[in-house]
Amino acid sequence: MSTGGTGGALPWPAWIVEALTASGGSATPLQVSRHVWAHRRAELEGSGDLFHSWQLDLREAAAGMAASGLLSTVDDAWVVADESAARALAARRSGWDADEVAVAVAAYVSLLRDRDEGRPLHHREAVKAVGERTGRPVSAVESLFANVSAVVQEHGVEPVAAYAPRSNVPRGVRPAVREALSP
Repeated sequence: MSTGGTGGALPWPAWIVEALTASGGSATPLQVSRHVWAHRRAELEGSGDLFHSWQLDLREAAAGMAASGLLSTVDDAWVVADESAARALAARRSGWDADEVAVAVAAYVSLLRDRDEGRPLHHREAVKAVGERTGRPVSAVESLFANVSAVVQEHGVEPVAAYAPRSNVPRGVRPAVREALSP
């Protein structure tokens, strides 16, 4: 279940690279968090993160960057390992593109069908599969699933209980859900 954090709604890789660049190319996770808070506080507060779980999202994004070879750890500090790839990743649009939304909506609708047909729901597996196909962290997928819950509810469908509806629905989700729910 989502912690109420910001998930993939914010450009974590860009902010990590920004903080590391401002720190001379290397910084501890705490220094990166402080930089992000000092320079991106308005975006963080505007994201609806009631529990300040954005720090977990930041670390999850860093772990993803490390797993892909963009970030390394040297003496407990984060260091950009591949400058050109990190810049390209940082420049990536933070929102969900149509293909990513389609993958997430298809997985969510599959959960709805399983529930409606009395089959067991495999939430974790669905979230993990979407994350693997889109490159998004688990928290981002859970956040998008909560947005999908809001939209299916608008269509008179009972949402998946594990994902409480969130009304800050990203562009492209409503049409994807409408299409997925059409007979």
